[in-house]
Formats: sequence, structure tokens, C-alpha cells
Amino acid sequence: MKLDFINSLLTEARAGGQPHPEDGIFDGSATAKQAVESLLYVIKNPQSITIKWDGFPALIFGRLPDGRFTIQDKYMFDAKFFADSPAKWQEYDLQKKSAKTRPDLYTKLANIWKGLDEAVGSSPGFFWGDLLWWQQLQPVNGVFVFKPNVVEYHVSAKTQLGIQIAKSVGGLVVHQYFANDSAKPTQWNGQGLKRDGSVAILTPSAGLTFKLDEPVQLTKAAMNAVNQYGNLVDQFLDGLDGVALQAIQKYTNRRITGQTNEELVDWLKANVSAKQYKLLVGEDAQGYLIQNQKGLQALFTIWNAIYVLKVNLADQLEEQVQGVQQFVNGKPQGEGFVFNTPQGLVKLVNRGTFSAALFSK
Repeated sequence: MKLDFINSLLTEARAGGQPHPEDGIFDGSATAKQAVESLLYVIKNPQSITIKWDGFPALIFGRLPDGRFTIQDKYMFDAKFFADSPAKWQEYDLQKKSAKTRPDLYTKLANIWKGLDEAVGSSPGFFWGDLLWWQQLQPVNGVFVFKPNVVEYHVSAKTQLGIQIAKSVGGLVVHQYFANDSAKPTQWNGQGLKRDGSVAILTPSAGLTFKLDEPVQLTKAAMNAVNQYGNLVDQFLDGLDGVALQAIQKYTNRRITGQTNEELVDWLKANVSAKQYKLLVGEDAQGYLIQNQKGLQALFTIWNAIYVLKVNLADQLEEQVQGVQQFVNGKPQGEGFVFNTPQGLVKLVNRGTFSAALFSK
């Protein structure tokens, strides 16, 4: 048996750390309402918007109290393993269960180590950023090209950023700061780093100031969907256990990113236990989802209304990015954007393009 409404809802906007606003509905109508309010907030307060750069890997670097300069990833940082040389990264990797080394990464780290050390200078604390390029780049037809992960970036050699790239051996975009190794991260204020040294340090905004026009019909549709169907969704969610809820959310995420084209019922058969499938679908098609189709439809209606609103805002912002061109699979597209709200950071990512390319990679 097919639940046909799911197909139309999840494909409506397909052409087109922080939470995805639309996923808030899986935590109930109150969280979904807060997600809509966060999107309304950023429309009125776009000054906190920054580009979500697609760098890789994410690095945390800084100076220890004893003066040693260190670079580590988040796992090493959480484990208090402070690597003061690329060789220490290999030592850490060999201690893991997989014991798998990453020689290409060690080479990249060796190329940028001295430059990052100089960028930090005597500044205390640790900086969290994403690696964008890790060697001397040469322009091709007057354009620097680098692709750290999924997004390919093009920067004219004549721009301010292009001039910075020309004299660098690597570059990072820094977005957060730790006062010490036990502190929670805060948004980086742009201070404490030499930004124009041999390793270029970029700010997430890239010097851009964004603005947003309110898509009135979409904002109304999102809020109306939460108000109209929220109670029905809450009742529907109350009848699901955690495993079933996670399975439905996983299906939603895979459907929107193109990882599956199956109907929900068909996908569940291969992705949950026989016991869960019997409870959700039932051997005689009388399981929980079938008996509560209105609740499931309400959930996807709210999810889709928030998603469509979010994509509209992301598309508006993409058009305003200047000085750097972004491409995903040869088409103009970046990873997305991040903005700050009173409730924390929220990301705007078009999951039908960037996320699909990421999972494909």
C-alpha cells in the first residue's frame, strides 16, 4: 500500500551542528513554531547572516598555556589530545580502533602549520575553522579555483580575496572561538588572529552584508500550517516510540536529498525490524501509520511548508554572494548560510542540491 501524499509533499521544493529548521516538527509543534519564528527573525535581522563555507576538515587550533601551538579536530579536542605537530596526528590515528592513517592530511597540515602558528601569535584560547586550501594556488585564466569538499570556489585574482590567496600557502575560514579547552564555543568576533599572513584567515561573512525580503505568502503558509495541524501532529507523535520516529525522520532526510525514491511503506520494510514494520504498517495494512494517515500527512505538510520558506530565503542569499563564485556539480550553488537567533545558530541549506551532492560524494 502506498501513502501517495508523501511523494508530492517531499518533491514540491526539490527543484529548488545547526538544526535544519524543517526538522523541528519531529520534536513537536512547539519546536516547529520556534523554527518558523527563527526564519521570521532572520528576515527582520539579517545582519547576523554568514556564509556556510564548505571547508574540510574542520580544525581547532590555538596556543596552550605552556606556549605550545596545537592543531586538532573536534574529536581530538574533546579527548584533550593536543597535537603539537603533524606527527602527533598520526600517533592519534594509530591509537584508534581503525588504526587508519591519513598521509594526505598530514601533508596538508605540515603545509599550513607554521602559517597558522604565526596567525595565532600570543593570542589565548582556540579558534575553530574549516580548511579551504592548503597549498600555493596558481590562477587559471585569472581565477583561483579550490574545492575542499563538495563546493568548488572560484575567486578572481584581481579581487581583495584573490590578492590574499596569491600570497598564501593555505586558507581557513574561522567561525567560532573557545576561551580555553573546557569552554563552550562562541561566535568568533574577528579578533585575535593575523588574517593576511602566509595562511589566509577568512571571516564567515567574507565582508558581505545581506538583506532579505519577506516572502509573505510562504511565511503565512508556514505559520498557518503549524497553527492548523500542530495539535494533530503532537497527537500523532505521542503514539510513536523513539525508534519509529527516527526512522520516519531518516526517510524524510533521505527522500529530500535523493538518496531514495521509494515510498515510505516500501522503504520501512527494508530499514526497520520486522516487529517495527508490523506495528507501523501491519501485515493487513492496518498498522499505526495507516490508521493515522491524517497525523502523518499533517507532519509532512508542516515540514514541507517550513522547507519551502527556508529554500526561498537561501536562494535570495545566494544571489547576493559577491567576490567568490560557488558551484556544486558544475551549477551555481553554495553550501548555504548560518544565522544567529536568541535561541542559537540556525542553518539554511538547500538539501535538494548541496546535501544530495554531499551524500553522493
